[in-house]
Amino acid sequence: MKDITLEQVWRGLRGFGLAGLMVTALGWNQPNAIAQPRLNCNNPQTQSEMNACAGQRWQTSDRQLNQIYQGLIPQLSNTRRQQLVTAQRAWITFRDSECAFSSSLAEGGSMQPMLRSGCLGKLTDIRNAELSQYRRGQIPPARGQSYQTADNRLNVVYQQVMRELSGNRKEQLRTAQLDWIKYRDSLCEFERSGGGNAGFNICQIRLTEVRVDQLESHSEER
Repeated sequence: MKDITLEQVWRGLRGFGLAGLMVTALGWNQPNAIAQPRLNCNNPQTQSEMNACAGQRWQTSDRQLNQIYQGLIPQLSNTRRQQLVTAQRAWITFRDSECAFSSSLAEGGSMQPMLRSGCLGKLTDIRNAELSQYRRGQIPPARGQSYQTADNRLNVVYQQVMRELSGNRKEQLRTAQLDWIKYRDSLCEFERSGGGNAGFNICQIRLTEVRVDQLESHSEER
């Protein structure tokens, strides 16, 4: 039997529209693909153990994401399926740029892997909750009712955090914010196709509120 190259696998996944997601599912984007010994993550004693435990927690959330996602895909029409794939790819791009920024707080230090894995885990948990609600035929709710109010708050907090940053970290946050906008827009189009304009509006409010929370946490880190 002929050997199958990595590029052939990749092309095959693209044919199903799942390449962006399956990079994560296959472990190609995991922090540690090699099996590690069991850890006492209830009481890690060293920074190395804390880094490894954070990585394991993220990998658990990532496996859950792929299980939920693969269960959701068959429930969707072809159009909505492609919209979800597009949104999921945009989410992965945002997730990676946001966590690159978040972990750069300890750039080059021993804590950086823990910060990155912790960020990846938090964002994945949020995404898991959204995907789980889609599987139940629900649109995740927003806290508020006004997109304009949420967006105004977002702009204030974003500018505040940007003023606190300098150099490379400022550029990293700008990149993450642009990636978040692309993710927001693609995901809300998916939610519009399932919930009409009301679903679109709720999505925009909810994602903006979540983003405000994330930016405020960055300000508190300084």
